[in-house]
Amino acid sequence: MLVNNGFWFSGIPALVSVGPGIGIFAAGQYPTPVNTTTLYTFATNTTQSGANLNPGTYGAAAAGNTTLCVFGGGANNQVATAVTNVYTFANNTVANGTNLKAVRYQLSGVGNATVGIFGGGYTGSTYVATTDAYTYSGNTVAAGTNLHTARNGLASVGTTTVGIFGGGVTTANTAVTDVYTYSGSTVASGTNLGTARTVPAAAGNLTVGIFGGGSTGSVVAITDKYTYSGNTVAAGTNLSVAESVMGATGNYTVGIFAGGFNSSSVPTAATSIYTYSGNTVNPGTNLPTAIGYQAAASSSPGGF
Repeated sequence: MLVNNGFWFSGIPALVSVGPGIGIFAAGQYPTPVNTTTLYTFATNTTQSGANLNPGTYGAAAAGNTTLCVFGGGANNQVATAVTNVYTFANNTVANGTNLKAVRYQLSGVGNATVGIFGGGYTGSTYVATTDAYTYSGNTVAAGTNLHTARNGLASVGTTTVGIFGGGVTTANTAVTDVYTYSGSTVASGTNLGTARTVPAAAGNLTVGIFGGGSTGSVVAITDKYTYSGNTVAAGTNLSVAESVMGATGNYTVGIFAGGFNSSSVPTAATSIYTYSGNTVNPGTNLPTAIGYQAAASSSPGGF
């Protein structure tokens, strides 16, 4: 069980308890990707460079545990890939992982301490409902159960038992959610988000998941709060800035929504800190570089 260490952010209002761990925001940019990573320390609200991925992609997804995270899929110059990178937090090293079963980008990833589920995406010609189950121990990949709706630009968040895939686009923006139960690899329909949109981002803890930002046709700052118990959805507090194609990660206390494209379709380095208790939002420390289409993970995931 994670323990609140009583840390506090500097540079934002007092009494924002943030807890342990680091977030990692990786790769991104369009149409030519970068391979850089940025480490965001929750306790001190500071950033530093991490180890580079090999190769870099944009529109990838990430899932992991307290030891490592896996960045999978993505594209380079609109050519989809199935490549994965395994990032180990303890020594900031990167190694090539096992390829996903299907090439695609603008997919989403979620998981627990054992397995990451990479779902949905776009092959370059087709929206897919495909999922891949990546088992961290042994770096094995197996086909998972398809989502109910094929789409890309979706986001995901979850607990130790389920992942929620929400939003995205097919022929139109959608608010649908899929509930993926890791044990048994079953998929059920969840409760729709409050607003149909594509390319939001998501972060959460064992109780709630926050789906933030995205595009309805216009870039938005809105959030939806998905409570796993009962599968209920309520409006959350708007992010500090309207952003789409951003990354999001966090721990059991806060979610960090970072980067992306603003309402002028310009890459941004801005971050929003969403505190789950009280549904408050404060600006965080900017990323070193304005960038969109990145993936994100945490060494202290909010779900376990």
